[in-house]
Amino acid sequence: MVIARHRRPILPWLLAFLAACSAEAPATAQRGSSASESALRRELARIQGRVDSIDAIFQPLPLLRPQQEAALRRFDNDAQLAVARRLGIPANTPRSALDRTVAEGRMVRVADSTEHWVVRKLDHSSPYLTRDAEAALREIAQGFQRALVRRGLPAYRLELTSALRSAEDQAALRAGNVNAAAGESTHQFGTTFDIAYNAFAPPPAPVVRPSIPEARWLQPYLAWVAGMRAETVAARRSRELMAILGNVLLQLQGEGKIMVTLERLQPVYHVTVARRY
Repeated sequence: MVIARHRRPILPWLLAFLAACSAEAPATAQRGSSASESALRRELARIQGRVDSIDAIFQPLPLLRPQQEAALRRFDNDAQLAVARRLGIPANTPRSALDRTVAEGRMVRVADSTEHWVVRKLDHSSPYLTRDAEAALREIAQGFQRALVRRGLPAYRLELTSALRSAEDQAALRAGNVNAAAGESTHQFGTTFDIAYNAFAPPPAPVVRPSIPEARWLQPYLAWVAGMRAETVAARRSRELMAILGNVLLQLQGEGKIMVTLERLQPVYHVTVARRY
């Protein structure tokens, strides 16, 4: 965030920081040579130019309309529970049994970071889903990225905030907040996951691939800068990204593949798989 908000101070700061901490930096770079500084200035300008072009694409994009938001709240908890009980594992399955369900092919451990999503630190849930739910997550993420690329935007990744709630997770949730944990949750069946709509992870590859032959040791740091600046744009344009993702969810919900709840107390799309994949 600091990088995006304070563009002018970054050049001397980055040069000093990189020269001090990089064992690969040649002596001339460590002294802040004019060649390294000029190359760094050029690449930072190129990164910022790309980031500004990304931000400009978002400006005319529409947000979700009230009727779309209503459609994303079409299925209540009872409707989703009926499907979750039919398609999921038994409620309150203990963590000790999860490896067996994976070995039996009933569950999948969700990868922490892929080209399509990242998993946040999960509170009161575990990164497991049924095979059908994981397939739905994959289709949602791929559809979201295709919609972005069609608009000339980077392939931002989804942020998964909740998945399976095991017996231990449910007990911990009840201990911490009885009202929030009251009743049965679709998360207990492994058929449901939550996707943040107020934050999106940057693509695995930087939005601009640094090219700095004058000081190759700077390239990984410039890639980090590019990722941070792209993520800053995603935070600023989260409502537009929310709408793009919402339209993907509406399409898949219309096809009978998923059931969605647009939540307000937590900024997430609550998604339950609705059929076998």
